Amino acid sequence: MPTHAGGFFIILSASHDLTGEHLMSQTRITIRPLRLTDASDIYELMPMPNVLWGTSLLPSTSIDSWYKTVENWVYDERMHVFVADVQGKVAGIINMRVGTGRESHVGDIDMAVHDKYQGQGIGKMLLLTVIDLADNWLNLVRMEVDVYTDNERAIHVYQQFDFEIEGRKRLDAFRGGSYIDSYIMARLHRPGGEKGTGSAEEAVSQNASGNYVEMFSRITEVTAPSPAGRQEEPGAR
Repeated sequence: MPTHAGGFFIILSASHDLTGEHLMSQTRITIRPLRLTDASDIYELMPMPNVLWGTSLLPSTSIDSWYKTVENWVYDERMHVFVADVQGKVAGIINMRVGTGRESHVGDIDMAVHDKYQGQGIGKMLLLTVIDLADNWLNLVRMEVDVYTDNERAIHVYQQFDFEIEGRKRLDAFRGGSYIDSYIMARLHRPGGEKGTGSAEEAVSQNASGNYVEMFSRITEVTAPSPAGRQEEPGAR
């Protein structure tokens, strides 16, 4: 059963994956803020084939560069970064950069999950964590993410959390020898919105201004869609 301590630190025992199978039985997943000591794990995670396929990262990024990036993230007050910690190793990461000036109501997110742990709900846990932060602590109105147009599974997951496709960036990135388009997706915070039909998927997609711990519990009730392409967990540029 998940617990929510201090608004930011969530520990849960994951006994099921999204389809109900005991793939992570007796494994504790901790969603926590990023630490400087996570840099080596981040360096290991980012060059994974599926992570590279779903993001705009380069396989040539050095470990020294990642140490500097992690340090900048930790000390940047506008950058909010959480990781999924599985048995002391970073299995996934999500960051949200809050805008400044007239865009101080906007959060821009990026997310990646280690290939070994994809398809087991970690991406949804990370996404729900930053939604809770945006809605209930930072009072953000808009959250944005760019997703490659062939990343159907990621698009589906973001849509479960009220993200909508707002536009298309043509020839946005060069990947695997060809150019790829991306969708601009966004979620608007609507406190006290319309009630849905009560399905498990809708329960997850409801704005996080509701019962955060209860929503975390319901993640495991949602059946994951069949993998589409190479990306098996939400990835964001």
